[in-house]
Amino acid sequence: MTTNNDKNIYFAAKKMNRASHLRERTAELEAMQKTHDSKYIPVYNGRHIYMNQHSSFYRRSKPFDCEYMCFLGLVDDQMWYSCPLNDKQAEKLEKEVDKRFSSLRRYALKLDDELAHIALYSRGLDLWQRNRKFCPKCGTPNKLEMAGHKLLCQNNHEQFPHIEPAIIVLVTYKDKCLLGRKAEWPANAYSTLAGFVEPGETIEEAVKREVEEESNIRVNNVQYFGSQPWPFPASLMLAFTADAENEDIKLDDELEDVQWFSRPQLQEMLKEGYVTISPRYTVAHNLIVGWLEQK
Repeated sequence: MTTNNDKNIYFAAKKMNRASHLRERTAELEAMQKTHDSKYIPVYNGRHIYMNQHSSFYRRSKPFDCEYMCFLGLVDDQMWYSCPLNDKQAEKLEKEVDKRFSSLRRYALKLDDELAHIALYSRGLDLWQRNRKFCPKCGTPNKLEMAGHKLLCQNNHEQFPHIEPAIIVLVTYKDKCLLGRKAEWPANAYSTLAGFVEPGETIEEAVKREVEEESNIRVNNVQYFGSQPWPFPASLMLAFTADAENEDIKLDDELEDVQWFSRPQLQEMLKEGYVTISPRYTVAHNLIVGWLEQK
């Protein structure tokens, strides 16, 4: 099976060892902090502080004043923690460093692979924690446990990080690929078709359903391409390629436009700026560029 690393899919971990066995070993973690180099990242509403255009997110070697320190894992022997801040703490830090908390989308391509993964990981964990302040079963307040990876309410109901699987697929027919766009996207922006997996549905079934719903194109030969963590806010993108059985497109209400593009046509339109495709940090970009580079 092809792996993420073979495709160089952005945001995938290269060195991070999550060391999940340490999450409930509070005493061992505290002892390790005394003997290991540690890095602490302030996170606020899934955002980080980026110090300038060419560096990474702000972090330091001592903990921040925060509500709960979350152990992310180890990079070699270096321990990494995220520190979720409340409104007051975030405002204070912004004044101290004279920078604002910003979205990862804006700075993603300025980070190396490992730091991009850590930023995405800490973002996803932070958003899950903030969106689950109360237990969905009984309504009592949740508290963080397992170094930030479990929520436990007053009635001992447990919750773990929530991930929504989504499929994304490059559909081809002979020498053409199928791309679509939503009305709210930037002008001339096109991407591969995508959608969420529904309850009781396999990912292969989701691929076939979403493509047919959005374009009227029926597909077969669904092949796994790779996956990408995507906490915007809580998705895991499962990428595929598929062959089309027909080429007559009919739109639904979700997409503004769906078109077939040949390689020469798409290359020329990209060169002249008539069309743009998904940013380089997306798996959709990997799918499209991989197809364009095939001979």
